Amino acid sequence: MNLENCNNDSTNNLTHVESSCSVSAVIRFADIEKRLDQQYNEDVKQLRKNYSEQNKLRPAVIRFRDLEREAASRERRMKRIVMLMGDEKYSDTIESLRQGDDVSKEITVNTDDKLHLWRAMQAIVEQAGEIQVVDLQDTLEYFKIKASRQAIESALASHKERFETKVRGREKFVSLKR
Repeated sequence: MNLENCNNDSTNNLTHVESSCSVSAVIRFADIEKRLDQQYNEDVKQLRKNYSEQNKLRPAVIRFRDLEREAASRERRMKRIVMLMGDEKYSDTIESLRQGDDVSKEITVNTDDKLHLWRAMQAIVEQAGEIQVVDLQDTLEYFKIKASRQAIESALASHKERFETKVRGREKFVSLKR
């Protein structure tokens, strides 16, 4: 056996393995860097598309939110009306609205709550626009809600954020704040 040959083969083999490992690691880092760069560029391109589509949809989203707020306001008003006038009067109307073709949400009015005096007053003033306090008291009595003048004045004072009062001569008028 030739010792020189053996020694040489081992050395070459070890050098080759070490060289392969070194070269391989450098190539892998470069590949990873290239892939990261490609991924970044692809993400930038997709984000531009996303933002562009979001900008196109933004007016519809804003309109949807406006409609949701308007619907919530109408539902609160309907609840006040039903609580004031009685739900048996409106049960057929509510049922027919539920059967509408293009209604994505059921129209229901939950009247489990007790009608507070100020809510009844709000429902009346919403329809009257501006009403004299004495007429408000008479209207409440018409709807079988017993309320003294003092109770009405107290409700007006407690809910100043909703009601506006004006005195003209000796008469006091109530309206809703805008």
